Amino acid sequence: MDDDAGTGAAGAAGPAGALDWDGEHGAFWVREQEHQDAVLRPFVAPLLDAAGVEAGTAVLDVGCGCGATTRAAAERGAAPVVGLDLSSAMLARGRELAVAQGIEGVDFVQGDAQAHPFAPATFDAVISRFGVMFFDDPPTAFRAFAHALRPDGILAFVCWQSARRNPHISLPMRAIVTAFPDALPRDTPQPPFSMAEPDDVRALLADAGFGDVECAPIEQQLRVGDDVDQVLAHYLAGPMARRLLARQPTAEVDEVTARIREQLAEHAGDGGVHLGAAAWLVTARAR
Repeated sequence: MDDDAGTGAAGAAGPAGALDWDGEHGAFWVREQEHQDAVLRPFVAPLLDAAGVEAGTAVLDVGCGCGATTRAAAERGAAPVVGLDLSSAMLARGRELAVAQGIEGVDFVQGDAQAHPFAPATFDAVISRFGVMFFDDPPTAFRAFAHALRPDGILAFVCWQSARRNPHISLPMRAIVTAFPDALPRDTPQPPFSMAEPDDVRALLADAGFGDVECAPIEQQLRVGDDVDQVLAHYLAGPMARRLLARQPTAEVDEVTARIREQLAEHAGDGGVHLGAAAWLVTARAR
């Protein structure tokens, strides 16, 4: 429900001031790291498989956040593996987890993918788990990835399809915006869904220097939490939700919270709370 909710990547790029990745946003996703990594675990193996990550693959993980995909690549024997993110707190958490898990050969680097001085032809694969939807200047970012890849290197990322197809993100936000239509500025961007249209993605990547662009759908019923209370607490703790609700009358906030609770209860069962998700698994090759 946060403006980066459901991504789990928090800290892909974008201008440093656009979203507070190195402040409030980053701190939130560090607190939610274990929960969010569990929610997004089904996307990790397909992403690494699509990128051809194996022993000896040199990997750049863009918007690595707390490093779930960075560590997973290293566990396959990829080397070197570099995780790039704007959030110092998330990178610190990634380093901490790598040490705790005995994972070596990973380097977590703070930087903006749109401006980072990548050495040319350095990586065999550039990957991202929901970390590419936040760029202020997508053409510049993807041209940088093409520059950083070796000839015929693979770009592979997952990005969300439309809000309608992703109730795990849109369900709570829709309830809040419906209740408080004036709380959200009309020009508020929708980063999670900025790459929802495959034709736009294909054109963007072609212009950036990629060929063989493919967008394959991945549809999941994501387990978003153990029970309704846990899921609701996660949604309401997000920076966007807190900002939207902070100035609203308490009684009305209670009403919308109860409405979200009721909607979540419809998706709860013995196995936890499950909500639908739809992503694109995008692959392309550097020319």
